[in-house]
Amino acid sequence: MKLVFDNFIFALKVTLNWCRYFGIFIPDELTGRRQKLLVQAYSVFMFMLFIGFFIITQIILFILVWGDLSLMTDVGLVLGTNLALSAKIAVFFFKREELASILKKNDDTLRFETREEGKKIISEIDRETNAFMKVFFCFGVGTVIAWFLSTPKGELHIATWYPCDTKRSPAYEIIMIHQNKLTSDEEVIVAKRIREYVIEHQAILDCISELQNHFSPALLVQLLTSVVIICVTAYQLAVEKSSDLLRKFTMASFLFGMSTEMFMFSYQGGHLSHDSMEVATAAYSCPWYTFPTSLKRSLLVIMIRAQQPALLTAGGFTTLSLETFVTIMKASYRFFTVLQEATD
Repeated sequence: MKLVFDNFIFALKVTLNWCRYFGIFIPDELTGRRQKLLVQAYSVFMFMLFIGFFIITQIILFILVWGDLSLMTDVGLVLGTNLALSAKIAVFFFKREELASILKKNDDTLRFETREEGKKIISEIDRETNAFMKVFFCFGVGTVIAWFLSTPKGELHIATWYPCDTKRSPAYEIIMIHQNKLTSDEEVIVAKRIREYVIEHQAILDCISELQNHFSPALLVQLLTSVVIICVTAYQLAVEKSSDLLRKFTMASFLFGMSTEMFMFSYQGGHLSHDSMEVATAAYSCPWYTFPTSLKRSLLVIMIRAQQPALLTAGGFTTLSLETFVTIMKASYRFFTVLQEATD
């Protein structure tokens, strides 16, 4: 029996060899009865080890959780996948000779193609099948990684029923070996980082709260003073007929200085508010769907908390933001026009 199943299409070659090694598809190349029995026994053993046993335990678990829609969905997804895979394996197993004949006939056709157009079409098909294989491989690996990361420590990666307490040693270790998976340290790392980020985020919020308590009254005074100063300074520059350029420069510098100071407070307040809202976006943008339930809940709490932006206010009357700065400038201009009209 050949160790490597050859095929002109690379993706098909890879797939068939994986099927061969797992006993799913072994072409009927054996002549001895004992060899055939050994191959068939190997196929049944591999099927039961990787799929059949899971189907049995998942059916039992599905019956036990009947009525709980959430658990039935979790179990049913994997059970349905295994049942569909079993149906395809059954075709490979019972139609082995027919499939081998089809594969050989088509492989010969592809290999003996001599037309340039035909070769081009075959090459395109080869590239497409390779792309499909890679995409499917990524989805498969992604699913495994998702299981690997989303399962809390001490629980099984695949929901199945076992006639023992699966959370106690040594049953847990034995079943985990059977499921061919190990507990990932990445979950611990992610949980640690989330705790660190939450602590840092809370420290920032505490700092903002302290700034608000200490500087809010002063910022209110600053805001009201800025409105008056900007208005009066602009009025003096517009109305005063003095030819003293130094005085005009001083007034203009003072006007721009007060405007800049108010802009700085408003800009930083708006920037703070915007960035605090981005915390929820950052939490949602991470691969939360691969996390276990406990980490998902932690992220959900962070997102809910971040829905309320961190704000700096002027005495609790108005929020410091760019919109506030624009409002201040508009109010100053209105006062300026009133003074100018009163003078005229």
